[in-house]
Amino acid sequence: MFVDWDVKTISAADYTVEFRVTESMYEAFQDKYLDETNPISEIGQFRSYVKDEMESRLTEFPALGIDGPEGDAMPVKIAVITFAFFNYEIIHNLRRRG
Repeated sequence: MFVDWDVKTISAADYTVEFRVTESMYEAFQDKYLDETNPISEIGQFRSYVKDEMESRLTEFPALGIDGPEGDAMPVKIAVITFAFFNYEIIHNLRRRG
């Protein structure tokens, strides 16, 4: 009963994922996907790359039939990606501030 309620009332705010971007991951992006002639910044291109890769890979997971018949799986869509780099000092200061 609770699983059904969770699935029917889910929102984008219910999912936050944190992961580390390794040097090898970023180098793979630079080697295969970065377009120096693209007017979008390098970080903008990387954000699009990560979003596209995650949506594609997550959509490939088999449907569990929780939110409808197993054959009716919806594609996974990511609303927002935010990158943070070495922000431990900011977080520490915000905690001190309350």
